[in-house]
Amino acid sequence: MAWRPNEYLIEGELDNSTPEKVTGWMQFIGMNKKVVFDLKGDFHRDIRGAKIHFKGNSTGKKPNAKAYMNGFARQQTGKVGDMTAGRPPQDYVDYPYFEWYSNENGRVVLELEQSQVEIIGTPLPSLVCESISRKEQNCNMSEFLQDIARQFSGGA
Repeated sequence: MAWRPNEYLIEGELDNSTPEKVTGWMQFIGMNKKVVFDLKGDFHRDIRGAKIHFKGNSTGKKPNAKAYMNGFARQQTGKVGDMTAGRPPQDYVDYPYFEWYSNENGRVVLELEQSQVEIIGTPLPSLVCESISRKEQNCNMSEFLQDIARQFSGGA
């Protein structure tokens, strides 16, 4: 299971200009303040080394927003999952997909349209970047699922 707050996204910005680090912010309907990010890892090669700005498709009020976003931490720390704008070179999917493994909220996924994402700056040349390791991403997912299993079994 993952948080999928797409319909409550107003806008946000994520920055991978520092290697192995993704910082930024997002605003969601149902939350009074911005969510701030400090994650370990890198974007996929199509946007690695750049900053991205994105906007949600939310229009008007969402009656369930506050309830859905209740418990979503304003500070997101943890590991980067798959983060791509879906542009060449495509190492994952062909659409904007932003996933992270939050220490506070577990796995979170945003799936957007190309028109919602703006790349700010110039990504690193893909020829000098290695693709994100599928093995590493599988380990991230495995750790996430193990944490869920521990919670349900009453383990620490």
